[in-house]
Amino acid sequence: MPPRKRIFREDILRAAVKLVQEQGAQALSVRNIAQKLNCSTQPIYSEFENMETLRDELMTYVREKYLREDASNYKQVALSFLRFARREKNLFQLVYLRQRAAGETLFEDPNEMQTIYKLKANLKLSQKQAAEMHRRMQYYCYSMAVMMATGYLNFSEEEIDEELTEYYRIILSYYKQVKSEEELQQWLEHSRNLLV
Repeated sequence: MPPRKRIFREDILRAAVKLVQEQGAQALSVRNIAQKLNCSTQPIYSEFENMETLRDELMTYVREKYLREDASNYKQVALSFLRFARREKNLFQLVYLRQRAAGETLFEDPNEMQTIYKLKANLKLSQKQAAEMHRRMQYYCYSMAVMMATGYLNFSEEEIDEELTEYYRIILSYYKQVKSEEELQQWLEHSRNLLV
């Protein structure tokens, strides 16, 4: 009778996350993961073809476990992303601050399609406008997140909230071609459920 399997795919991914959290992305190797699991490398290679396959699945795992949000609240999605960058610097660097292969998606956002739909519906934007608006918000959030994850700046909760609110007002004014503060307030009211 063959021995019972005691190390599963999920165990390996959790150990890889823990390793990166503690030691950074440079420590990610089959040998180090095996050491974390107190096993040989065999169970890892029986679950994953090679280190590249494991790394790819780890990226998906981190995005799903740490970054997937209910996109009904646009501001909450941004806040979660920024808190992740501040709290999980090493995981953020693993997923977002790495060399990209040619043709690879530059920015992975597990909430993107749902978010664009919400912007389109609430703000009466075209699909193209909603996608552009979201992309610009992503770039803004991404730059704040990089500053926090690399230790360049560390925004407080209040500063993060103020920055997101101010930039949202600016970009909303641009996409809705707002001509007065009164008109801006009306569009902010339309998008209140996205921001609360």
